[in-house]
Amino acid sequence: MVISYDIVILRRIDVILLLCLFQSRPCLAGAGAYEAYLKGDLSKAASSYFTDAAADPANPRPLLNAAMCFKQAGRYHEAAGAMVRALERDPLSADIYSELGWLRFHQADYTGASSAFETAIRIQQLHARAELGLASVYSNLEEKDKTLAHLEKYRALRPDFAGVDYILAWNYMNFKMHKAAEEALVEALRKDPSFTEARLPLAGIYARQGKFNEAWNQYYRVLDYAPGHPVASKMMKVLEGKLTRQPEEIRPPFRITKPLVMEPLDALESLSSSVKIRVGLGAGNTGKQGRNNLLRVKSFEGLTVTGKASGKLFASIPPDEAWIVTGEGGRVVLKDKEGKVYGRFAGPILVKPAQRSGTVIFDASPRTNNPWFRGADRQYRGYIELYPNGDRGVGVVNVIENELYLLGVVPSEVAPQWPYESLKAQAVLARTQVLIRRARGGQHKKEGYHLCDGQHCQAYKGKSIEANTTTRAVVETEGEILTYHGRPAYTFYHSNCGGSIQASKEVTGWGDSPYLVTKADIEPSKPQAPLDPWEFHLWITGNPQANCNYPGRVRSSEFRWMKIIRHKDMTFRVNKDYAVGELLDIIPLRRGPSGNVNSLRLVGKKKSVTVTKEHLIRNIMGFSSLKSTLFEIEINRYKNGKVRNYWIYGGGWGHSIGMCQSGAAGLAGKYAKSYKEIMEFYFPGTDVRHIKYVKKK
Repeated sequence: MVISYDIVILRRIDVILLLCLFQSRPCLAGAGAYEAYLKGDLSKAASSYFTDAAADPANPRPLLNAAMCFKQAGRYHEAAGAMVRALERDPLSADIYSELGWLRFHQADYTGASSAFETAIRIQQLHARAELGLASVYSNLEEKDKTLAHLEKYRALRPDFAGVDYILAWNYMNFKMHKAAEEALVEALRKDPSFTEARLPLAGIYARQGKFNEAWNQYYRVLDYAPGHPVASKMMKVLEGKLTRQPEEIRPPFRITKPLVMEPLDALESLSSSVKIRVGLGAGNTGKQGRNNLLRVKSFEGLTVTGKASGKLFASIPPDEAWIVTGEGGRVVLKDKEGKVYGRFAGPILVKPAQRSGTVIFDASPRTNNPWFRGADRQYRGYIELYPNGDRGVGVVNVIENELYLLGVVPSEVAPQWPYESLKAQAVLARTQVLIRRARGGQHKKEGYHLCDGQHCQAYKGKSIEANTTTRAVVETEGEILTYHGRPAYTFYHSNCGGSIQASKEVTGWGDSPYLVTKADIEPSKPQAPLDPWEFHLWITGNPQANCNYPGRVRSSEFRWMKIIRHKDMTFRVNKDYAVGELLDIIPLRRGPSGNVNSLRLVGKKKSVTVTKEHLIRNIMGFSSLKSTLFEIEINRYKNGKVRNYWIYGGGWGHSIGMCQSGAAGLAGKYAKSYKEIMEFYFPGTDVRHIKYVKKK
């Protein structure tokens, strides 16, 4: 057969999508195979797809789906065989040749991989995956010029993808081009500040150059995203004796030096009084407070310190004067600015600003054990309750009216410069969250507060982060909540869904709410069918259209991301939680129709473990948590079959249930949807209701 490579091959996604409505199965013939694939019965799914292929001998899709099932199961040789058979049916598909190349590359068949990638590029010159594949082949063959040439082509095709710069840096370091590696890593971090895997080599480069301050700073930032990281923790101690500046000079804390003036909108004048809530400050991932051994409190307006039970005035702190609070011997100890003990309290004390419009400020101190109060000044409306908190020192709760609390929540959760209707949607959802979490004392009733200030509940950074746009969104939606059949709805939200929302019932422990459904995060008038295994692979490794793919407003690194993790690092991380021995395989099993992994098999020499909880799946995949469970993993091996490293391609940031915050920005900015239309899109069947705050007698 003579193949003309002048033909431009178009992907037939649109044709396929027209065949199905969104909530229908991908195709009638492959329904049984698709269900087996979603359940994680990958052998059964592949067998069923082969049956479909026999019944439809001209169609390559069933064979491609079978190949993806085999690949997900770690059976790369069988996957490649199915891919070759698919090429007999569709010999002009650049995508098929490219993915055949990757299957061969991950089996260390560099000759076969190179041939497949080159054929893909002859068919379709601008093929990003094939360019990356060829670069990876030449890198392993130590052909520097060819490697870098193809990587530059890949970067031109995916200019906003932080993974491009990371892979470039990886290769620069292999070729001893440390200056170029440094520049590529800095660029990767510019696009994705949370890219921990890029900070580690950058710190190493700085250390080799004698830039010990810069190296220490990068290791410190690694620990921001991956607390307890063994390499970063060790290197920070090694570098401490080589620093030319004090740590607080290298990473100076954010300081609040003057009152924040909000113009033209004054929230205190615009908002009515609302119920008070209790917010635990400085909380960790589980919502429990950190260890507050020492705090420094002050106010621009001055403060009073009273007993919660007695109401007795114990102290008046002058304006701009920072007093010290410590936890000693099971008591809260108050000291004046000179360090003189002013009182020791066995019960809670209340620290209140002298004026209703005033705030309480915590001065950042390097002496405090809680990172939340160490790296930046913190400023809060309402008042602060301090109480003995056992071996954790001092408990800190912000008591504040609900509507004023939201002023510090909305800009903590979304960017104030996003389209305004998306900010209003966020305000309504955050307000609804408060009602749900406040009910029956709240999720943190045992800890003494209704909500924490972290992502375990919803992010809250106080007054210093307030912005006019988000404040106006709170004021204009005052009292509005989202309901379903008259009751407050579960208004879950997340940063970026990666292009697909998953239903709550798909995720272990999240219940089954009829308005928390699976759906594609695309323009509402163009519903999309669930993606079969082959189409999902092309989708997760590509750059598809989506509401949350919103260049210029939303970080592209949240929509699509990647990691390459060394085998020894992954084995070390997995064995911290599960004693499986040397890691042999990682197999995503159960997936939701959204593509999110909801069950993961870890295969080790000693035993195998299946992980089913969303946060555990994310946490186990490397030293820093995966941004989401919407991912695909490719295992790269040596010729002898031993694992070399893991390539993880992912999308989104968060649990993917409910409202995609980035997608809301896209709906408002790209399609001019109102905040009510945005909430109807993400929570179909719900209504917006207005509540009135009633004070208890």
